[in-house]
Amino acid sequence: MDMSQYRELFLSETREHLRTFNELIVALEGDADDRDKIDSLFRMAHSIKGMAASMEYGEIAELAHKIEDLMDKVRKKLLTFEPAMADLLLEGADLLEGLVDDVATGAAGGRDFGDFLQRLVNYAPAQRNGAVAPPPATGRGEDGREKPPGEKPKELTDSPQSVRVRTAILDNLINTTGELFTNKHRLMNVARGIGSAPLGAALEELSRLLRELHNEVLNVRMVPFASITDRLPRVVRDLARKSGKDVALEIEGKEIELDRGIVEELADPLIHILRNAVDHGVETAAERLDGGKAAQGRITLSAVREKDHICVTVADDGRGMDPAKLTASALARGIITPEEARLLTPRDALFLTCHPGFSTAERITDVSGRGVGMDAARTTIQSLGGTLAIESEAGRGTRIIIRLPLTIAIIDVLLVGCGDLTCAVPVTAIQRTLEIRRDAITTHGRRKVFYLDDEPIQLLSMARIFRMPAPPPAGKFIPLFVSEVKGRRVALVVDRLLGHQEVFVKPLGRPLGRMKGLSGGAILGNGEVVSILDVANIL
Repeated sequence: MDMSQYRELFLSETREHLRTFNELIVALEGDADDRDKIDSLFRMAHSIKGMAASMEYGEIAELAHKIEDLMDKVRKKLLTFEPAMADLLLEGADLLEGLVDDVATGAAGGRDFGDFLQRLVNYAPAQRNGAVAPPPATGRGEDGREKPPGEKPKELTDSPQSVRVRTAILDNLINTTGELFTNKHRLMNVARGIGSAPLGAALEELSRLLRELHNEVLNVRMVPFASITDRLPRVVRDLARKSGKDVALEIEGKEIELDRGIVEELADPLIHILRNAVDHGVETAAERLDGGKAAQGRITLSAVREKDHICVTVADDGRGMDPAKLTASALARGIITPEEARLLTPRDALFLTCHPGFSTAERITDVSGRGVGMDAARTTIQSLGGTLAIESEAGRGTRIIIRLPLTIAIIDVLLVGCGDLTCAVPVTAIQRTLEIRRDAITTHGRRKVFYLDDEPIQLLSMARIFRMPAPPPAGKFIPLFVSEVKGRRVALVVDRLLGHQEVFVKPLGRPLGRMKGLSGGAILGNGEVVSILDVANIL
């Protein structure tokens, strides 16, 4: 019988089992007597063995069988689950993941793991001397990240009323829906020229149906937050052991759903942020005890839905950040000038951690010290149309708050005019739109500012940014929108505010796709092509 037709199903289900497998092992380290988790681990190994045997993947079946035997001894209380066993099982999970990846790439049969099988068979309880054991070889990169498994998140859960759908089909579905939105706006422009009441009524009904279709398509593309968080306890565990610390990760809001496109891009920023929390935020057990804290550090990762946004927060109970020390470190590295340091507010100083090349580490390790983590995280989050905020209190910990749109395919934008150019700005990047009087503008040094909520807001000209000739002053009022860049609010002056519109975002090809400050393009109802601006990068 030809089993190749079931290959993709095997790969998908085995990878899901392995994600849960890792999570259960880390959870058992905190409660080694949890019978339900022990039984679940046994069943996971048994299921992988059975699926691999039926597909005639002998290496995977053999390895899963030996892991199953080890867990059977734990079930029968012949062995006690302990950290050394967790290390061995996590190493086995990494090896299984590598074998599954070999099947996916057609490179099966090239691994020698006989020695590891013997270690599983001959496992004996480790000597307890209080030392922190080094983490097992995990197939990770030098930055502490798990080796990318290469799979797509699961779109639909398995149940009698659900089916698996290829991600390419979902992408085509959202693309077609986006094109329908574009054509709806074209028809509305035509209807305005004709002035037909029946046509207007029909278009209103079409708009309602398209909105329903859009919502259903989004629901199909939604995947639970758990699809990326399930592996994070393992990441934190290994990073903590490399740092010689005791850190627990709590995850809240696993059931919150996000667009698949956002989930795929969010994993790396979260790992960067968690790595910083473990290495820089949480103290060693001795330092925590001296400070009156529990020996075990705690990091909380939570996700909450707020209207049309998702708020993801990473909070630790560590040492917090000192703005004065951050400013001094940035000065020493030449990242800022003494004059800039003098003008920095404490809130601005916290965002120095997101500056390329900034680090407070005294030496470079395989965990941190290169000054690229938070910068990479912020760049990715901004490319998704999200924002990043930092809150910290010395001795009490740090909170990183990420706000993201529910989807990145069809978004609400503000259309702005600058000379003959029309651009689109995602509403998620805009805090306020205003028209201010010219006499409200004052000068601070070489900067033009106006006051909003008792805070000086710097004015920047979009025409100057685009290197366009500035129009002559006209009227008493200046249109602008307020955005946030690196924790600081700025106002961008435009010629016209043209209103809001839903647009379907299309990726830009070369050479525009390589330009900073552009996150995509869209076609308006009148056929005009507009660029969607990435405000943070365009500045």
